[in-house]
Amino acid sequence: MLAYNQQYLDNRDVRDEAATALSHNIISAPEHDRILLAYPDKLYTPNFFIRIALFLLTLLAVGSCQGIFLLDGISGTSGFGIQLIIFSLLSYAALEWVIRTRKVYRSGIDDALLWTASGLMLGGVWLIADDHITPSIISLIVLLLSSWGVLRYADRLMACVAYGSLLSLIFYMMTGWGPVAFGILPFVVMTVAIGSYFLFTWWAGIPALRHYRSCLNWLRMLVLLSFYLAGNEYVIRTLGASASGHSGSPALGWLWWILTVGTPVFYIIRGIRQKDVIFLWAGMALTVVAVFTFRYYFHVMPAELAMVVAGSVLLIAAWGLIRYLCTARHGFTSTDPGNIYMSALEKLPIEGLILAETFKAGLSAPLDQPTRFGGGSGGGGGATGEF
Repeated sequence: MLAYNQQYLDNRDVRDEAATALSHNIISAPEHDRILLAYPDKLYTPNFFIRIALFLLTLLAVGSCQGIFLLDGISGTSGFGIQLIIFSLLSYAALEWVIRTRKVYRSGIDDALLWTASGLMLGGVWLIADDHITPSIISLIVLLLSSWGVLRYADRLMACVAYGSLLSLIFYMMTGWGPVAFGILPFVVMTVAIGSYFLFTWWAGIPALRHYRSCLNWLRMLVLLSFYLAGNEYVIRTLGASASGHSGSPALGWLWWILTVGTPVFYIIRGIRQKDVIFLWAGMALTVVAVFTFRYYFHVMPAELAMVVAGSVLLIAAWGLIRYLCTARHGFTSTDPGNIYMSALEKLPIEGLILAETFKAGLSAPLDQPTRFGGGSGGGGGATGEF
């Protein structure tokens, strides 16, 4: 299903592990060089700035090609929509060709072609429908297009769009039920978030899906955010006001305040206990959201003073944690920031692969060689001879 060469992706993961081992002096430079020779990486991935430049240049090239065809003139929105769909299919074909022949991987070119193809397809369908298309149908189309982008190209932003379109589809489908839908919508979204989290976590542990783990980790973060927002007091009040037409305290107000304040605390505690950085990051970010939500309804102190106090507390806490975690304690350290993405080969014996490759090229002593005595010569007292 994945368009990129999976062997090269595996090789890249091994090379990254070897580079990490070299930086920690676990292996030597010659051993690292031998690993690079044994696991070639032929995929092209430029740095961040070149990737942006290639992305913009590809967009410019696709737009120029489409503009040339527009010079002929097209009658009606349906004809223009058909042209957009044709260009979308051509963009998908160009994307497949570039990946196979140029071996690009997140180079900016493949990113631009993927998003261009998806956008043109969505725009073409919308124009052909002649504005007679509901938001639910649009959400469904976006969900299908973004899901294809994730399955075929493992695009992380497409994964975020797919999850967002799923929530949008649920929202627009339930709003047709009337005002009662706004009362049960938060519980539906939280249920979907909980189920999605366990599903994405299970998928992330499957070795066959190792190249999708970065997408799944982004989705896990989005799931945690969506669960919190579904129970946030401000969001609940806004939904209630849009449904009833007047603002006021919603039903079960005590529950929404408990979720608004308690969910970030739960995320932080779980992140510490499970050594899960995603929960930690989500908890710390949502703590700020909880503080601003509380500050919006309860004016304890002026906003300027509240920001100064909060910033000072965060700076002191960060400085103290950095000093405390200079030496690894309880599984945490500040010297190695780590990564939110799980290693793509964490279930495989990477150290064994490195050591095997290190000693594979070593010279072995010859066996079963016959014993040979060299000749010699000696002389003395006028006698000569050889033995």
